[in-house]
Amino acid sequence: MLTPAQRHFQSVSARHRGLSDAVHHNTAYEQQLHRLRLDQSRLHEIQSSQSKALMKRELLPNYQGWIDGALAADTGQADEVLVTMMVWSIDVGDISAALRIGEYVIRHGLPMPDRYKRTAATALVDEICDPVLAAFKADAARAPLDVALLLQLNALTAGADMPDMVRAKLYKSIGYTLRLSSHELTAAREWLQRAIALFDGIGVKRDIEILGRAIKKAALADGTDNGDDAGANQSAEPLPDQTPPPEKPVRQSRQPARKTKVNKSTRGKRAV
Repeated sequence: MLTPAQRHFQSVSARHRGLSDAVHHNTAYEQQLHRLRLDQSRLHEIQSSQSKALMKRELLPNYQGWIDGALAADTGQADEVLVTMMVWSIDVGDISAALRIGEYVIRHGLPMPDRYKRTAATALVDEICDPVLAAFKADAARAPLDVALLLQLNALTAGADMPDMVRAKLYKSIGYTLRLSSHELTAAREWLQRAIALFDGIGVKRDIEILGRAIKKAALADGTDNGDDAGANQSAEPLPDQTPPPEKPVRQSRQPARKTKVNKSTRGKRAV
């Protein structure tokens, strides 16, 4: 790990890179690139993804000074070291740091190393959302990432061109995270609907149906509280309407009675 003095030197060198034609500033970048090549060579010898992530976590502090200096200088120069640290930050689970670098990389249109074969925006969404969706597949009731970071990623990449399937993964990740909150079911369904509109094979049709039923159930539950009082009033009001029917036969019986004053035979039959 670098000493504070070494980290400061890194930061100053990165900050002045591109602002001066001095040879030592370019040499500083070459030194960082050489360090990166050596570290990548060590990583290639490891087969376990978890072990690689652990090593990257140990190596990242050696580049922190360079990262801070490059972001502070804001020159927008191509920087393989910086974009690689963006990906490494994702690999070790430091999504906040990855987005901090990613904002700079996307804003300046920095190219990704050839080995990634993707733009920075596409790589960010892929590398962040693939583990998120894998975690949800293992445990749908636990959010692996704060939704605020996913929304930040969405805002960061909103204007970037990328395959529809990749962006759909981001929408799906947001929807899956929001659906864990009972107050966000409608928003969750909207994100999943956006995902399937982009890519029909994203695999959220059943999730949308389930959310629809949950939303309807919640709405009915809210309506039941009001509906119970209304139902009580409605059941109480018809009673006056139901009492008259017994009186109608009485009125009908009285009318014939008045007529029977003339028709005595009818009265006689009733007596029998």
